[in-house]
Amino acid sequence: MINKTIKRPPEEIVQGFRELLSFDSVTCAVSDCMGRFNAMTSDMKPLFEGIRLVGTAVTVKTIAADLAAAFKAIDICRPGDIIVIDSHGSIHTAFWGENMTMSALNRGVTGAVIDGACRDVEEIRKIRFPVVCKGIVPNVGAISGYGDVNVPVQCAGVAVSPGDIVVIDGNGVVVVPMGEAAEILKKAQHLLKTEHILQKKIKAGATIGELIKIDDVFKTAFSYQNKALEQD
Repeated sequence: MINKTIKRPPEEIVQGFRELLSFDSVTCAVSDCMGRFNAMTSDMKPLFEGIRLVGTAVTVKTIAADLAAAFKAIDICRPGDIIVIDSHGSIHTAFWGENMTMSALNRGVTGAVIDGACRDVEEIRKIRFPVVCKGIVPNVGAISGYGDVNVPVQCAGVAVSPGDIVVIDGNGVVVVPMGEAAEILKKAQHLLKTEHILQKKIKAGATIGELIKIDDVFKTAFSYQNKALEQD
């Protein structure tokens, strides 16, 4: 299935997330605002340090070791998109390389996130094209005409739909569902702009446990445990 057009979030929402990159650990704040969820697994690694970007997801679901769907996804991308490839965690076949990178740059693609492997990493690092993936391997997949573009996928433990907002920094990759993006943006803006208040108190000598009343948290947990035991 090849879906050439997708519903996209309003540009002002995407830009709002881009402006959050002026803060340091943006993905941490965004994940916190989603109930500490929607972060990709820790085995997703950047090809080089300093990757920080936000974009709209164009999704790819591969079949076995076939690059065809990823090729097609590049052709239908718009400037500012990030290609998200569900290659089922395969780290023994590359699903991205130098020629794909050059093609992606021609379309204004800002990055690729791959639940699998990449090759031509020396060339990609020289170009400084942002790639986050699970591994590096020389051999590449075939081009046989299988796979899907712009369908719901699973990438490194996170559900990703076309049009979702992808946020990447030194901590990893977080995906914001398009339908929740406006709400999450407001929460993240507030959290990042007020976090310094908490940190000021810590710098003055307090601990995080004291400030969030950690003893009360334990009391509540023990209370729930005791009630559960009583019911049993």
